[in-house]
Amino acid sequence: MNRYIKITLGRFIKNRVLQHILFWCLSFLILMNVLKVSAEVKQIDLIYAAVFHLPIVCVVYLNMSFLFPLLWERGNYFSYAFAVLGLIVLGSGFYLLLFGRLIDYIFTGYYFIAYYSFWDISLFFAIYLFISSLLHLARGWFRAEELEKEKSQAELKALKSQINPHFLFNSLNSIYSMARKESKEVPGIIVQLSDLMRHIIYESDADFIALEKELEMLHNYIDMQNLRTGKNQIAFNTAGDLKGKMVAPLLFLPFVENSFKHGVKGGDNDAFVNIKFEVTEQILNFEIENSKGRAIDPLPDKYRGIGIENVKKRLELIYPDRHKLTIRDNTETFKVLLQLQLN
Repeated sequence: MNRYIKITLGRFIKNRVLQHILFWCLSFLILMNVLKVSAEVKQIDLIYAAVFHLPIVCVVYLNMSFLFPLLWERGNYFSYAFAVLGLIVLGSGFYLLLFGRLIDYIFTGYYFIAYYSFWDISLFFAIYLFISSLLHLARGWFRAEELEKEKSQAELKALKSQINPHFLFNSLNSIYSMARKESKEVPGIIVQLSDLMRHIIYESDADFIALEKELEMLHNYIDMQNLRTGKNQIAFNTAGDLKGKMVAPLLFLPFVENSFKHGVKGGDNDAFVNIKFEVTEQILNFEIENSKGRAIDPLPDKYRGIGIENVKKRLELIYPDRHKLTIRDNTETFKVLLQLQLN
C-alpha cells in the first residue's frame, strides 16, 4: 500500500498540468461558496467566482513565471519581497478596475460590484501567493529528492555492474594459472564459477537478499578457492540469529576476494583467513582478517582495490549513517571490520 501511494505521489508530482488544474478547481469551489449571495449556488455566483479568479491567476503566474526564477531562485530575496509587494498592488488595482468598470462591458446583463476594498483584496493575493509559492517549493523539493534517488539508483547499478567483471576477471585469472599447470581440478572450478556467476547475475539483482543466501554464496566461493589452495587455512564462523535478516547483495565478496588474493594465495606456509559474521538484534558485525604475503597474479595498478572501493561507495548509498567500516592495513595482516544496521 505504501509503495502504491509513493508511486501515485511520484506520478502526481511529475504531472504539472494536473497539479495546476486540481489547484484551481479547488480554489474555484472554495471561493464560489465564499462569494455566493444566497444559500444556493446560482449562475451569477459561477460567473462572479470565475471573473474573481482572473486577477488572482494573473498575479500567481506572474510570480511563478518571472519573479521566482529571476529573483528568488537566484538568491535575491529582498528584491523578491519588494517585487511581490508591487505585484500585489498591481493585482489589487486590476481587481478594482475590473469590477469597477470593465465587467459592465463584458457582462451587460448582470450587475457586479467590487465587494472588497484595496486592503481586503490585497490580503487575498498575499494568501494565494504564499500558498502557490509554498506548493512550488514543495514540488521542487520532492522533485529534487526523486532526482537524487534516481541518481543514487543509477550509481548503484553502475557500481554493481563493475563488481561482476571484477570478480569474473579475478576468477578467470586463477583458472588460467591452473590450466597452464594442466590441473585436473579446472573442470570442477569452472562448474562452481558458473554457479557463482548465476547467483551474482540473477539472484543478487534485488536491492536486498536474505543474509543466509549471501553467506551460502560466500561458502561456494571459498569452496571453489579451496580446490586450489587447500582447506586448512580458512576459518568461517557465524553467531546470532541469521534467519530473516536482509542485506544488500555482494557487499562482502570483494573483501573475501581480497583476503584470498593477498592472504591464502600469498605464498606463505602459515597464511590464513578468518571470517566471522555476528548478528545481534538488528546489528550485523562482519569481520575478516588475513595474513599478508606476496600476491600472485598481480593486477595493474589501475585495477587494484576496485572491489573494495565499490563497496565503500555502495555503503554510502545504501546504508547512509547506518554503517561503520574500519580497515586496518598492518605490516603482516589486513583486517576489515564492518558494522551494519539492518532494516
